[in-house]
Amino acid sequence: MTRFVRPASASDAEAAAALLAELHAHFEVHRPADIARRARRVTEQTWEPVLLIVEDETPLGFATYDLSRPSKWGTGYVRISEFLITESARGTGAGAALLRAIQDIASAAEVAVSEPNQADPDVFTTVERYIGSHVINFAYERAEAGHWSALRAEAAKKGWPEPRLNDLWHTELHDDPEPGHLYAEGEVPFILLPDGRVVTARFRTIYVKEYLGHGPENRWTLALSGHELRTVGGLEIDHSWSRAENRPALAVPLDDGRLMVNYAYYASNHFGSDRGTIDYLIDLSAATASQRAHVIFEED
Repeated sequence: MTRFVRPASASDAEAAAALLAELHAHFEVHRPADIARRARRVTEQTWEPVLLIVEDETPLGFATYDLSRPSKWGTGYVRISEFLITESARGTGAGAALLRAIQDIASAAEVAVSEPNQADPDVFTTVERYIGSHVINFAYERAEAGHWSALRAEAAKKGWPEPRLNDLWHTELHDDPEPGHLYAEGEVPFILLPDGRVVTARFRTIYVKEYLGHGPENRWTLALSGHELRTVGGLEIDHSWSRAENRPALAVPLDDGRLMVNYAYYASNHFGSDRGTIDYLIDLSAATASQRAHVIFEED
C-alpha cells in the first residue's frame, strides 16, 4: 500500500466534506452550511489550500493552512487552520507525515510553521485533530451558548416570554452573500412593564454593504404580547442583547404617560465608536416604541 500527501483536487470535494464533518463532530460543532461551502470551494479550487494524505487513494486525513510570505511587515509563517487524521489511521504515523508535508511547504517559502494556538505543539502527531481558534473560537461560542441557556432558564422561572434564536449562519448556505441575506433572527425579553407584561426585542441579522464596511448587522423591532410595536424614528439596540447577555429592567412612568427604561449602548466602526446610553420609550395607548439617545462619538 502506498501512502502519500497531495493537494486536494476538484474531484476530492466529497471526501474533503466527509473529513471535515468528522472533525466538526469531534468538536461538537454542527455547521452543515460550512461543510457545503467548503466542499464547493474544493470543487472550484478556490479559497484556502487543502492537503490530503491518502493511502491507495483512500483519504486518511486532511489539513488546511494559511501561508504568509516574508515581507517588510514580518517574517511570514505557515499557520495550520485545521488538521485531522481519521480514526482508523490514527497512531500509524499519518499525522507526522502530513505535518512534515506542511513543514516542507514552509521551508520552500522560507518561513516557519507557527505554534498551534490553544493546543500543545504536538497536537498534530498525538491527538491528530485540531481546529485553530481563528477558524472556530470555541471559548466564545460556548460562552454565547451559555448566555442563551441561562436566559432561557431565567425566563422560564420568572414567566418572561421564551427567548429564541434561529442561527442560520451555520445551517444555511450563505456563500458570496448579497445585501439582505438573513444570517440569524431571534427575540429576547427587553423591558418589564409595571403591569407585569414584557416587551421583547426582536432582531434580524442581515448582510449589509456600506461605506464603513460589509458584514452582518442587527435590525431591531419591539413587540408586546406577540404584536409588533410601531417604531417612531430609528431604533438602535446594543449588540449584546442579541447574544442574550442582558436582562430586562422595569420601566418607569413619565409625566406624558409613556414608560421609559435606559440601557447602555456601544457600536464601533473604522473611524471610532459610539458610546453612551439610550432611553427606550413605550406608549401603550398608541402601541408605539421610540428612543432618545445620549450617545457621543469617540474617534480611534
